[in-house]
Amino acid sequence: PQSQAEARLLAIIRQVEQRDLDGALKAAADLTAEVPNFRAAQLVYADLLRFKTGRTGEVLAGTPVAASAAPSHPGQGVLVRHNLSVGSVTRLEGPASPAQAQLQDLQNELKRRLQADSGAPPAGSVPGEFLMLGASVRHAIAIDASKSRLYLFAHEAGGLRLLGDFYVSVGKLGTDKWQEGDQRTPLGIYFVGRHIPGPRLPEFYGKGALTVNFPNDWDKAVGRSGSGIWLHGSPPDQFSRAPEASDGCLVLANPDLTLLMQTVDRQTPVLIREKLQWVAPKAQAQQKAADAFVRVIDDWKSAWNGADPRKLAALYAPDLLQSPASRTSQERLAAYLNRPGVTLQDLSIYSWKDAKGEIRVVNLRASSKSFAEGLPLRQYWRKTGGRWQLFSEDVMG
Repeated sequence: PQSQAEARLLAIIRQVEQRDLDGALKAAADLTAEVPNFRAAQLVYADLLRFKTGRTGEVLAGTPVAASAAPSHPGQGVLVRHNLSVGSVTRLEGPASPAQAQLQDLQNELKRRLQADSGAPPAGSVPGEFLMLGASVRHAIAIDASKSRLYLFAHEAGGLRLLGDFYVSVGKLGTDKWQEGDQRTPLGIYFVGRHIPGPRLPEFYGKGALTVNFPNDWDKAVGRSGSGIWLHGSPPDQFSRAPEASDGCLVLANPDLTLLMQTVDRQTPVLIREKLQWVAPKAQAQQKAADAFVRVIDDWKSAWNGADPRKLAALYAPDLLQSPASRTSQERLAAYLNRPGVTLQDLSIYSWKDAKGEIRVVNLRASSKSFAEGLPLRQYWRKTGGRWQLFSEDVMG
């Protein structure tokens, strides 16, 4: 589902397109009365009122639902979707007043909502980065920053199924976070950490927050830094925020954030891309990539199981093998994996590629009859010189 308020707003715009201006005006009045802090809806309502009173364009000329005709010609010249095509929203020249800046933000928000409504991903398609999901992964989240859209999936026996998509705001200066305070949202593969209920936070964060593990080990390896990246709600006086409004967090309307918090578990994967690449489920290229990497994991298991230092050295980046933390982790691995009957379970594989390289993020559980509980691991592999090497490996818990 979409946010109920957003669905009603889009229905109003469809009424305008169908020249049902009286119906649109009534629906807009009802929506703004019931959700008074939904400023994008207030903008549409104000434009419709201006049109009905014959004062079109006095303040909002060129805005998404502005009309260029007198009310004696119902609906003539009403501009909706075609006035929201890429690049069509008027940019303010020179320093903008607070009111002008807010108007620009609301125009951009309407534009993003309409783009998402008319440009939904192909039915049944999934983000290409989700190569393989283990049985413990109940849900997955993917965010397309260019569309201000968050997609929530259920992981079922048949694969990923889209449960809903929601408007989301990102950093004031966009994406590709590199350092603390740069007001950008990170791009990458992350995982949900803590659930923080709203009463434990300032009102600014709305109904609560879900933390994510930025910077992840890939971010650290390439020099990215920062902290405190959350998915959180909106302040009480705003139903939603502008498309680019946060200091780097991902901000949802409170009803949408509440739904997320009620749905997703710790360690739910969160993919953030500037623009998502959608593929058919079990697409040939993705299946081939997943199968190829399963073989890499099998080689890793065999090297441990056979206690072959030479093969292990080829699979690990040299600096990882030499770090004290890694040596402690590898002692635990040896206790599990240097035994007969070891199995790898709950294997999840995520792909990521950016200007700094190509990686795989792997979650798995090593199990053995010798131990009552399995050993949960998270690994980061990097493609170097045509072969995969581990550059980070952590025992989870």
